[in-house]
Amino acid sequence: MSTRLTKSKVDGQSISMGYEGTDVPEDFSIPECTIEDVDRALFDLFNKEIPFYYTLKDATRKTPVIFATGERFAILRRNRPLRDKAGILILPLISMVRTGIEQDATKGAGPGQTQPLVIKKRLSKRDPRYQQLINKVGVHNQDNTVSLSHRNRYQGGISVTGSLPGTVASRRIPTKPSMAAQQNMLLANNLNNKNIYEFITIPPVKHYTATYEITFWTQYTQQMNNMLTALMSVYQDMHQRTFRIETSKGYWFVAYVQPSLNSDNNFTDFSDQERIVKYSFSIDVPAYIVNPSYPGAPNALRSFLSAPEISFDILQANVNMTTVRQVGPPSGDVGKYVLENMATDTDALPGTRLLGKNGKAASDSTNIVGGVSALHDDSVNIGGAMGGRNNAVSVPFLGNDPFTGETYEVPLPPVVSTSKGESIYVDISTGNTNPGLETLTEIDI
Repeated sequence: MSTRLTKSKVDGQSISMGYEGTDVPEDFSIPECTIEDVDRALFDLFNKEIPFYYTLKDATRKTPVIFATGERFAILRRNRPLRDKAGILILPLISMVRTGIEQDATKGAGPGQTQPLVIKKRLSKRDPRYQQLINKVGVHNQDNTVSLSHRNRYQGGISVTGSLPGTVASRRIPTKPSMAAQQNMLLANNLNNKNIYEFITIPPVKHYTATYEITFWTQYTQQMNNMLTALMSVYQDMHQRTFRIETSKGYWFVAYVQPSLNSDNNFTDFSDQERIVKYSFSIDVPAYIVNPSYPGAPNALRSFLSAPEISFDILQANVNMTTVRQVGPPSGDVGKYVLENMATDTDALPGTRLLGKNGKAASDSTNIVGGVSALHDDSVNIGGAMGGRNNAVSVPFLGNDPFTGETYEVPLPPVVSTSKGESIYVDISTGNTNPGLETLTEIDI
């Protein structure tokens, strides 16, 4: 896994990245939040929120604000102000430029950076159908809900299963009418764990810190004093130099203004140039990336459904069990695999020629069941351990007690073939292949 985008399945050996699966909600979306949104939010702070004005010929005007990119950024980096088409300086002016991004969020890093975040919980579209099946309210006279009276027990005197035509039935234990149903309050808010919920998540957010350089440009010291005063007087918290900046999509951040306001002017040589009063300072904005939509980006939203019922059932058969042992090494005889596609899990695998304890070839013995020696099944092994699978199967057998005449059920031993075309049940405990009536019964084919 090179990136979080390449992890496609959730497993128990790693944390979830938020992009696993393909269940994307079709009727839900959230706006993205990227680096550009932080730039716009900080620009709107100086352009709309903070009152930067100046007076020119008894007229009050708004101080222009620019976000320096491209050619403008190159001009400002050479410590020169901007000019209009006529070559006149555009002053006063507020310029801003993003100078860097730190991927370590030094301030304001929130939780939820290691697991997907649940941003929406709602009832699933499958919940109404599930409510019809469990009938949580306990309504009995409604055809589209489960009721005992809807079960189709008999038809023409014969016991059948299913529901009556036009109704819904279930094998579930019927629900008693709730207190809300008895009080005719069927629309009461009764949400609990007997509902199917849909959870919509997004991947963990990426925190970072963006740094901006803000520069005030004026021609007169009085204009600069007014701009600096306006800046230092409108901090959101009087104990800190912070602003709350908000995007048009609803995301907001905290902008931290650095304490130093650095002056840079040309008072010493303004006789040859126009006078410029300049102050600059830095702003740090701890920000985050949410649901980015850059070219090639996948949809970050995922949808999951809750499980209203979790069952730990164990099915147990009340019959005698016996074990069919199977040979580990495969057989080298290709003819033994002709009917392989018809074999079941309880059928023995064809085995190789292995010697038993008595030196007999297990696969050549007359007492072979699917390659396993009935008399010496424990001797067919490699490295001291039995090979293949041990499948427990139920083999019922009805025997007659010779003294009382009662019939009882016993497990059947393996069946072996003789040269006379017979199939005989073999007593594994004694190895007797010719049992009498008091032990087992010989069955002719």
